[in-house]
This record gives sequence, C-alpha cells and structure tokens, in this order.
Amino acid sequence: MKIRVMVTLFSLALFAGVFSTQTVFGEVTNVAKPKKIEPQINTDKNIVAIVNGQKITRQELYNLLVETYGDDALDVLIRRTLIYQMAEKEGISVTKTEVGQKLKTLVNMEIDSLMSAYRIKDRADLDKELVKIGSSLSQLEEKVSKKMRGQSEVELLAEKLIAKTVTISEEELQSAYEQEYGEKIEASQIVFRTRRDAEDALKKLKSGADFETLAKNESVDRASAARGGRMQSFSPKDDLGAEVAYLKIGELSDIIKTDYGYHIIKIIDRKPASNKSLKAVRGELEKVVRNQHFKERMGPWLISLIENATITKNLVSD
Repeated sequence: MKIRVMVTLFSLALFAGVFSTQTVFGEVTNVAKPKKIEPQINTDKNIVAIVNGQKITRQELYNLLVETYGDDALDVLIRRTLIYQMAEKEGISVTKTEVGQKLKTLVNMEIDSLMSAYRIKDRADLDKELVKIGSSLSQLEEKVSKKMRGQSEVELLAEKLIAKTVTISEEELQSAYEQEYGEKIEASQIVFRTRRDAEDALKKLKSGADFETLAKNESVDRASAARGGRMQSFSPKDDLGAEVAYLKIGELSDIIKTDYGYHIIKIIDRKPASNKSLKAVRGELEKVVRNQHFKERMGPWLISLIENATITKNLVSD
C-alpha cells in the first residue's frame, strides 16, 4: 500500500477515534507480557483518568484544552451564545426533525470532504479501509455527528434569523432560473496576465497550435489549466457569456479583459434551455437564492452581533 494511503488511514483512524495498536503496528510476538494491573475504581469527578496509579485531574485536562484550543473555542462559544440569545429574542426555534436533517447534511459534507482530500473513491472503499483498522463508516459518521450536532442547530437558527431580513425579487429568481435551467455554453479558456502574452498566444492558435496544450502550459488560471482549459458551463446572459454568445462551436473569441486577466475563449458546445418553467421550479429557486443571501450576509451579520454585544473574556489556565 502506498505511503499516501497509509497516512490517509492513520488520519481517518485518529479522526474516528478508534484504532488498535495491533492492526496499525502489527502483532507483537515473543515478548513477555507485563503483569496486568487492575484498573482502580474512581469516584472523584475531579479525576478524569488514572494511569499506572498516577492521577490526571480535570484541571489538567482543562489547561491542555485551553492551551490547544482556548481562544478559538471561546470565540465559537461566544458566537453561538449570541445566536441563541437573538433567536430567543425573535421567538425563533428549530425542531428535532430540522436539526436531524441539517446534521445529516453536514455529516455527509464532512465525510465527502475527507474522501476528496485523501482521494478515496467512494464510501464502500472508505468503509473497507476503516474496517482494517478496527473502525467502520458508521462509527466515523457517529463521531462526526457528535462533533457537529451543536453546529447544525446554530446554523439553522442563524439561517432563520437572516431569512427574516431577506426579500427575494423577481429579478433574482429570473437570474437564478437562467443559471440553473437556461441555455448553457460549454467552453475552454486560456488566461494571461498581460495583453501582449494573450496576443502572442492568439496568433499561435490561429496558426494551428493546440488549444488544450497551450492552456495546460501557459494559462495562469491553474484550475481550468489542469483540465486543458475546460471551464464550468455558463449562461450566454452572464457578463462573460455576452462576450462570446455570437460564436459558433469550435470558434475562438477575441481577447477578453476581466478582473482576472486576459482571456481567450474557445466554444466547445451549447446546451439548450430546459423545458421547465420558472413557475414549476419557483420553490426550488427560492431556496437557492435564500442560501446565496445567507452565505453573503452571515459574516457581516455575525460581526454586527459581536459589535453590539457586551462581551468580557476571562480565559485563564493555571
């Protein structure tokens, strides 16, 4: 197994919180086993663990957590408290069903993100690898779920609070409809820092240079360059779309200047608009637009809550 995979499994095992020394480091043989020490019964809540007779106190655990996560964790608690206070003031609450649905979404996103980061193909493969180290996908999901339950409730309350300030216009719905269901242009691009570089490349392309090769080697937009210049599909009514709407499949654009540089666009394909009407998908689009507003307003809204609150911090460790 490659080192990358081993590191992945070790990281996931730590994240899941369950792995055995036997499965990770191999079985130890021909070594005298130490005499088993019976665990001590502890009824003192100020003692969180006893290791070979040595006591670890709750204060020691607190000090370690403060040293490791202190300021960041406190800021999280402050923001959560402000959101709970505002929700109570506005008479906003969430149900267990809503929290459960939100939590499921967050857990799936977290696990998908882990799989993407460590290049694990699907959940079946993830489960197989976790089993090898004494864990399982269900245990990982449970671990993530415990970690994110509080976050799911707070996010829901924040969404509802911000939603009260949002009014969705017909123009926004129409724009969202065009983005989701309107005509789409499939294209590739090469992006340059200077117009001179773009002009030189356009001459090469018109003389027969391969667009994909040039994009991989010269485009400063490395995300699309890695795909041979291939872009996310876009609407002909977008700012960029309007610049190339007149082009036919296979044609090159002139040099287009944007905030990101100087672009040369090649049209790959066109996809016709969906036959679904705006009325038929209105509810779905309202959710999309509300989510956009939430993402845009969340940061400023939290800053406003903090600026208008009276907050005294007293985080200390012995």
